[in-house]
Parts: sequence; C-alpha cells; structure tokens
Amino acid sequence: MTKNAIQIFFNTRNPLFTLMCMGLLLFSSSRLSFAIVIAVALVWVYVLTALALFAARPILPKEGRGAVMVFLSSLITLFFLFILWFISPLLTIELLYVTLLVPVSFIGAFPREKLDSLNASETMVETLSQTGAIGCVIIALSLVREPLGFMTLSFPGGVQGFIELFNGSDATGFFSLRILAVASGAFFLLGYMTALFYTIIKRFRGTV
Repeated sequence: MTKNAIQIFFNTRNPLFTLMCMGLLLFSSSRLSFAIVIAVALVWVYVLTALALFAARPILPKEGRGAVMVFLSSLITLFFLFILWFISPLLTIELLYVTLLVPVSFIGAFPREKLDSLNASETMVETLSQTGAIGCVIIALSLVREPLGFMTLSFPGGVQGFIELFNGSDATGFFSLRILAVASGAFFLLGYMTALFYTIIKRFRGTV
C-alpha cells in the first residue's frame, strides 16, 4: 500500500476530522444496513466528483472551484438518490436526510488545493483513502451500535429496505447497552474510537 493510501490513517489528521457533519456519523451508524448504503454513497460522490473536477481542471477558474464543487457533488448525490429510489423507495426515504449530508462531507474533506498537482491515479487514491476511512468508521460503529443497541443486525434488501439477519429484541439481558442506539451512545463510542486511533498513531510513530 502506498504512502498516500495510508496517509489518512497514519497522519496528524484524524480520519474523523473529515466528517464535517456529525449528523452523517450519528444517523448512518445506527444500523449496519444504513452504514453500508452511506458507505456506497460516499464512494459514489467522492470518486465521481473528484474525477469530474480532475477532467474539468483545465477550464476551471481557481476562484470559482468551490461553487463548482458544491454543484457537482450535490448533483451526483441526487443521481445516487434517484438510483436508490428505484431499488428501495422506503430505504431512500429513511436515508434522504443523511445522504444529503454526503456532499457536505466531500466539500469539507476534498483537498482542492492539491487539485492542480495530482494526476488521475493520485486523485483516485486520495479520494478512495478518504472514503475508505470514513466508511470503515461508520460501519465499525454500526457493528457495535445495532447488535448491542437494537439486538438486531440488518442488511440492505427486502421490501422494507433492509433484512434483519437476526432479531433478539425480546431478550431482556444487556438492557443498559441499548443506550448505544441513541446519539449519546454514538458519542460515547466515538470518544473511545478517537482515543484508540491516537494510541495506534503513537505506537506506529514509535516503531518507525
């Protein structure tokens, strides 16, 4: 793996820093099915918008790139929602708000100051590194929050938008862990995950 590919994990910048909107993290990590769809949306929006910006780089004015980024990322997000609507209208309605936060994350995370110095492959590595980091954080949180908070584990599909792989909601044990299903539980896990991240960074730097 190249240095650029792992930079998002092993740098002074925390991968959670790229999540400019906490709503994206809180809502999408409540269920695994939601996390998977949002992870796909992140890849869709980040990669396609970055490639479109790279292709249009020769004609883009430096002063107006921010407005172009907003327009392109929002338009590509709407295309994703349009496709998702044909796959599962109910899932689209449930994830409409959080999906609209994806271009906000892209605008805050994309290194537009590097656009002139990156080639096509470097642009792909940069965007995939960012989406990989954010997607892994969201999915990791959902794998803790849904089983312990809702006593279920879901996957995208089915008439209702998601299929429950198991359902233990009738169980009375571990009731106190259901706090993980709400926003306060997500912040609780986020704090531990951030602490773990910096611990890994510190040990990694000590071995280099």
